[in-house]
Amino acid sequence: MPLATRQTGFTLLELVVAITLMGLVLVVLYSGLRLGLNGWESGERRAEATNRLRLTQEFLRRQLMQSITVRRITEERTSVVVFTGQPDKIEFVAPMLTQLGQGGLYRVRVEASDHRLWIRWRPYLPDDSGADRGSDMDKETVLLEGVTGIEWAYFGAERNYDPEPPRWRSEWTSSEQRPQLVRLNLSLTGESWPDLVVALTEAL
Repeated sequence: MPLATRQTGFTLLELVVAITLMGLVLVVLYSGLRLGLNGWESGERRAEATNRLRLTQEFLRRQLMQSITVRRITEERTSVVVFTGQPDKIEFVAPMLTQLGQGGLYRVRVEASDHRLWIRWRPYLPDDSGADRGSDMDKETVLLEGVTGIEWAYFGAERNYDPEPPRWRSEWTSSEQRPQLVRLNLSLTGESWPDLVVALTEAL
């Protein structure tokens, strides 16, 4: 009587074990891939945030350095400098970048509201007192998101022959001249802002 031939192949138990091991390997591979993708995306977000801060600082530095001393004559026939320096906003006269405005001088204001850092501008006119802000001539754009606090500071003497030495002030009240230096400190959500200090060269 011939011997029965042995059937080769996998048993059901061996198949179940193989499929289970393959599933565990795939889970490990997927977890590693997901972790890598999350790390890459996090790095991209940090790089993008850092680049946004750098571009904003460069833009503000350029605008402040290009600002000039402009005087206007009030109704009382006195000459005052067109410059406003408050703890939460600054306003000055400067040329704008070509992509934001046309040629000429602009009255520029930088302030924070709605958790955003805004820059607003309009063409400067000699009789512009700044009192009618919000007109159709105003343009604006957002520089930064996630702003939780803003603090401007101003360094200098408020009068030409002031006996008091120059110092930092939270508000600039002089109508005779502009400060020598301005400083911007921002509080941002999840990011750090290095203090921006700019010399107003014309005021030195």
